[in-house]
This record gives sequence, structure tokens and C-alpha cells, in this order.
Amino acid sequence: MTHTMQTRLTIWQTIRLLLSHRRLADRRAFDYESNRFAKVMVGIASLFIVGYLIMLAVLFALIANDMRSMTSVELMCALLPAVMCIDFLMRLAVQQTPSQIARPYMLLPLPRHACVDAFIFSSLTSWGNLTWLILVIPYSIMSVAFSYGMLTMVYLVIVTLLAAVANSQWYSLTRTLANRSFLWWLLPVGFYALEASPLYLGHDAGLQQYLRVYSLPGDAIGGHSMWPLLAMMALTAILVLANRHVQYAAVCMETMGSSKPKSLKHVIRFSFLERYGELGTFLQLEIKQLMRNRNPRKAIIMSIVFTIILSMLIITTDIYDSDVMTNFWALYIFILPGATILVKVMGYEGNYVDLLFVRRENILALLHAKYIFYSAMLLLPFVLMQPMVIAGKMPLMMLASYAVYTMGFQYFVIFQSAVYTHQTIPMNEKITSKGGLDGNYVQMIITGVVFIIPNIIVTTLQTMFSPETTYGIMLAIGLAFVLTNRLWLRNIYNRMMKRKYDNLEGFTSTR
Repeated sequence: MTHTMQTRLTIWQTIRLLLSHRRLADRRAFDYESNRFAKVMVGIASLFIVGYLIMLAVLFALIANDMRSMTSVELMCALLPAVMCIDFLMRLAVQQTPSQIARPYMLLPLPRHACVDAFIFSSLTSWGNLTWLILVIPYSIMSVAFSYGMLTMVYLVIVTLLAAVANSQWYSLTRTLANRSFLWWLLPVGFYALEASPLYLGHDAGLQQYLRVYSLPGDAIGGHSMWPLLAMMALTAILVLANRHVQYAAVCMETMGSSKPKSLKHVIRFSFLERYGELGTFLQLEIKQLMRNRNPRKAIIMSIVFTIILSMLIITTDIYDSDVMTNFWALYIFILPGATILVKVMGYEGNYVDLLFVRRENILALLHAKYIFYSAMLLLPFVLMQPMVIAGKMPLMMLASYAVYTMGFQYFVIFQSAVYTHQTIPMNEKITSKGGLDGNYVQMIITGVVFIIPNIIVTTLQTMFSPETTYGIMLAIGLAFVLTNRLWLRNIYNRMMKRKYDNLEGFTSTR
């Protein structure tokens, strides 16, 4: 045995080695080249976000310079809780939890917590934690530096950066717990409800009380008191330690599995579907996949829950009664159930896709079954929105046209992702996976198209035509794609077959 092999790595050498391996893995990923164009589009979108944050920084700076009731430092500290809440929501789309990429390393002869520590260190030093400095630094230069001096400006920037780092650990901890049980989402909901309590609790409840409470750290920072910095450092340390414990426990639980014997369950048969032959078989497969497997079941349950919540909000409040908001939420609520899973169509099937390639047109029948199933799912939002029709807030023609438009054009766009999906999504294992989160940027672009473009189309049409004519055009567009679904599904199938060996390699390598 060589001297190199006999030498034990220190903890920091281990962390550096693991992080270096992850960077190499990202560059050698199966979809690195195929997603290059999509990554450019995401980069362009990031530039828009940067521009938007700079614009907000200028706006808040102008407000702070004109305010007499609050100083510029107090205003930024009052804004910080809301900013961190938005940061938490943004991380849902982009941040991996440390344990999501730990499985390949857990069986290596490494120190006990080395893998989890490496990826927690990576999340602490991620460039994403600097995002909100794009808002804070220009704001501080325009409002804080000239009033308080550079020292106070730097102090505010450091506190903001620590808040973002702590938020990354808070997100990672809660997301990991929520992956184990949906009920854990009550933790962040309760926390942010408590955070906003000055708005609705107490004799002086309201915005003024909220600003007064959260301006206190700003007053301390302006006076160079050390307690905001010490409090933020202590909070960050506590969250890092708690996150480390939760991540390691979650990885061990999922990697080692459960020793409890599984009881036999009654097998539910959908015999009425058997009369439809192969199509009925794949419909049964889709239904049972959602019923028996944790990840697709959670995804569809979450989409249904959000659909119900949004429906109740639209029905019981007048916040969304404007024409623009009515159109936006009506289109959004129809696409939500299907888009949750369909945008990753074939991802779950990647676990057994080899079998689907055995018989000719098996995958075509599967796509057709998925189309029928998720078209039927549109009945849920359609029924839930009927009180809006009865109350006169939405015309029935609008709901019908948007439902058909979603069933037609929207699903046509979403199903295109089947051609480019080549990463297997675990059926039950949520915490760890061989490749972590799938980095298919094509799917991200398709998601953006189905959520944004229809509202632009509707707004444009309504500036040119009456609402009834607009609904008729949307209905006609959707109906055209519904009636031709066999043609475009076959086109998708043929393109998948041309890429089947590349896709099969990707599915196999990411299991």
C-alpha cells in the first residue's frame, strides 16, 4: 500500500475533496451540453432580476431620504424580515438541501459527518447568499453612507449577509423535514405568521407597530451597538448545528432504510379500465403510481391543496377582482395540477423505462394515458371555481375557454419536455439521490412559458377585442390542440425514439 493511500485526510481536506468532486460532477453531467442554451436563457433572466433589485434599491433609497419618522438603517432592518421570507420562497426553486446529493459518498471510509459537513459548508459559501446584497449595497451607498458613514454601511451589509446565510440553513432544515412529512410545512408557516404578528396582534396592531418593532435593530446598528451582530452570529451558529443534525439523521435514515416489516396492503383494482386495453392498463399504472409512491403522491396532493387554497382565496376575498388578476389566477389555477408532475413527464418512469422500450409504441400509449388523466384533473379547478361564476366574478365562458386552452395548447407545450427528460426522479427516496436535483433547464423554460405567456396573450387580445371574443379565440386555440392531440403526441413519441439511446443512458446513469 502506497504512502498516499495510508495517509488519513483531515476534515478540511475531505471537505475540499468532496466539493471539488461535486464541481467536476456538474461539468461532466449528462445534460451539461444539452442544457447550454437553456442556461443562457436562465442567465438572461438572472440579469433581469439584478436590474429589478437595483431599481428597488434606488426606489427604497429615495423613500428613505424623504422619510422623517425612520432612519435609512431602520427602514432596511424593517424590510429585512419580508426580504428573508421572499428569499425562503425563492430557494424552493433553486437550492438543494445538503443531504440531497450525499448518497454516493455515505458508504466511503470518510469521517462520520464529513459528507454532510462538506455540503453544509457549500451552502454557507454559496454565491446565492450574496443575491440580496445587490439590493442592500446600492441602497446603503445612496442612503446610509452619507448619513452614518462607511463603518455603519459595512455593519449593515454584514448583518444582511449573515441573515441570508442563516436563511439558507433555515430553508435547508425545514425543507428536509418537510420531505419526510408534509406536516412539517406548518413550521415555516407558523414562524412567518409569528414574524408578522405585529401586524395583527396588540392594541396598536398594524403597519406602524410592525415598523416600530423591526426598526429596533436598525437603531442599534446606527448607534454601533454590537447586539444585532452577536444575535445574528448566534442564530446562524444554532441553525448550522441544528441543520447538521437533521441532515445527517435524514441521510442515515434513508440510506440505511427502515427495519420495520411492511404489512401487506389490499390491492385496489380498477377493473373498469381493463375494457380499454393497453390505454386502460397505462391509466391504471398512472393512478397506482400516484397512490403507492411517496414523491408523486406528495406532488399531486400539494397541487390539489394549493388549487383548493387559491380557489378559496379568490372566492372569499376581493383582492384579485381586477381584470388582470382575474385572468392571471384563472389561468394559473388550471395549469397548476398538471404542471406539477407533467413538466417532469417521464422522470418517474425513468425508474423502469427499459421495460417501456421493449414493445413498440408502449411509450405512445403511456403519453396518451397521461394526457387523458391530467385532462380529467381539470375538472377539479373547474368545479371549485363555480362559486365565482354564481357570484358574478367570472363568466362561465371564461372558465370553459381557459380549461380547454389548458387541455389543448398548455398541455401541448408541457408534453414537449418528454423529449428532453433524461433524468430519473426517485419514486420514494426524497432526501438523497444519485444526482441531486435534476438540472434540466429546458423544463424550467417550459414552466415559465406555460405560466407567463398565456397571460400576455389574453392581455393582448383583450386590448384588441371584447372579453367574449377573447374567450372565443382562447377556446378555439385550445380546441384545435385537443382535437389533434393524437398527432402531436405521436410527433413527440417519434422525436423521443430518435433520442432514445441518449435518454436511456441518462435515465440509467441518474438512478
